[in-house]
Amino acid sequence: MSNPSDAPGQIFASLHTHSRFCDGEGEIEDYARAAARAGLAAFGASGHAPLPFPCDYAMPLALLDRYRDDVRRTRDLYEGELPVFLGLELDYLPGLGAFYEREFLRRGFDYFVCSVHYVGEAGAEPWAYDESEAAFATQLAARHDGDARPIVEDYYRRIRLMVEEVRCWGLPTFVGHLDRIALWNRDDRYFSTRDKWYLDLVDQALDTIEAAGMAVELNTSGWDKPVASANPGPTILRRCAEHGIPSLLSADAHRPALVDRRFAEGRRQLEEAGIREILVPDAAGWRRVPLSGVLQDEVNQ
Repeated sequence: MSNPSDAPGQIFASLHTHSRFCDGEGEIEDYARAAARAGLAAFGASGHAPLPFPCDYAMPLALLDRYRDDVRRTRDLYEGELPVFLGLELDYLPGLGAFYEREFLRRGFDYFVCSVHYVGEAGAEPWAYDESEAAFATQLAARHDGDARPIVEDYYRRIRLMVEEVRCWGLPTFVGHLDRIALWNRDDRYFSTRDKWYLDLVDQALDTIEAAGMAVELNTSGWDKPVASANPGPTILRRCAEHGIPSLLSADAHRPALVDRRFAEGRRQLEEAGIREILVPDAAGWRRVPLSGVLQDEVNQ
């Protein structure tokens, strides 16, 4: 948790979190307790949504109702002290729309974090690009002779497809760790994030996100990963500001103690990018909150 001197105040919510129901540690209640102690405005659980195939990091479908009930129990426990919201991090793959709608939309979730963890050319088995750098390099060599561009292009294509699909669901949704494809790309080891082709892909994705009225998180966990940069990085975050895309701050916490990880640094990066307000949910809806902490008009998503 942040030091008291770095506390961001009650203007941030921690909505991207993972408990023992998926690949995180600790109970939902442990996260809510940590969020309350950190003085956060709200807490949301967003376990990795089940997938229709074996996966060691996602929640098993058999646990989904138990997860939902545990979040609701925690919400009741913290009523009047801390707003608690029920979410999922949906791992987007093309062609799974019917599965998503059948299993998730009927269960009363408050919001979704929508992310892309898999890539793969048409007709090939998808693979998790963020499994490890060794696996990334192996797949890169085997599939594309070491050329990362086709993988990056596929990643941003999937981001656009994801946004177009989930925009119709009628629930608050934000894009998780937008430039996560650069996870292993510190110092542009595998591809240049300054090249026009890359920035064009980013802008196409942002155009789609803007048109959908969707938000983008600043995910502070990237500072503790090999890329050593929050997601998205400063260049893309500035582009988000230029597009007028709503933002929020997320820790992607996999332990309760990380529920407000580097939020003070995240706030500074938001301000430096030209972002003046963030999204925070409360009982009345999702609201734009200036970094000064004064509530403005409710945001309809």
